[in-house]
Amino acid sequence: MTQDRTLQAIIDNNRLVHTYMIESDAIETARRVGIHFATMILGSDDETRELIESGNHPDYYYLRTDEMTIKKEDISDVVRLMNQKPIHSDYKVYIIESFEKLTVQAENSILKFLEEPPQKTVALLLTTDKSSILPTIHSRAQHLSFKGTDEDRKAGLMELSEPLQHIAQTLKLDTNHVLDLGDDFKEIVNAANLFGARWLNDHPLVLIDLTRVLDVLKERKDYILMLTLLDGYVRQAMYELLDIDGFKPFKLEPFTNTVNMTRVSRMLEEIEKANQLLSSNVNPTLVFESMIIRLKG
Repeated sequence: MTQDRTLQAIIDNNRLVHTYMIESDAIETARRVGIHFATMILGSDDETRELIESGNHPDYYYLRTDEMTIKKEDISDVVRLMNQKPIHSDYKVYIIESFEKLTVQAENSILKFLEEPPQKTVALLLTTDKSSILPTIHSRAQHLSFKGTDEDRKAGLMELSEPLQHIAQTLKLDTNHVLDLGDDFKEIVNAANLFGARWLNDHPLVLIDLTRVLDVLKERKDYILMLTLLDGYVRQAMYELLDIDGFKPFKLEPFTNTVNMTRVSRMLEEIEKANQLLSSNVNPTLVFESMIIRLKG
């Protein structure tokens, strides 16, 4: 596997740094890579694996929470434990899952630790949303990026209904974000379905429908998720117009005679422009309204 070769090369070349940011679009992949890397650093023998799996390795600490945030107090526990010398291995390793959950106070707290880490201490910061992490923390970390596997994505989405699992897997959505949304994910998908059908078929009240869409979106990453869903909806329409099988995340409404390749191509272009504008911090409501108006004009 590519990830094994990447991690092994770091170990073999004795090029360990004190902080790694491990990014993936599936938290399960980031988690698996992080634990595997920690095992390689700490020894990679059977005893090391057993101690890590049981949570009893004295030089290893894994911080994970089901809460919406990771607080300064949680980070203080990490710092206290990692300031001690290694007992069983040559290194101490700590993993923080979903690092983007850190509060501002927690980020500032760990930043001081990352600036002057103890010798032989390695941090593995796992994330599915590096954009919300302080630039100063990015600058102190070596970045490793791994594409989420279908198996990992599926495992993380088991609590969803089969139709929602299918959408999330087919469109390769960020599983961590999907799960954090809870029941709101279903609402957003339903809104994308209804709005996608109206927009695709050039319904005269599509701008009014847009208001209902925006009502279910709360954070900037929710708007990006909505654009991803709309892109999938329109792309599926394009596949159906071309009579190509294999991409069916949604159950599409019947097309009107206004739906053709020219229209769906322009819609996909507008979605791409909207993504670029969102990345430039343009007001999301303005982005979505402009996306609809430009297509009509």
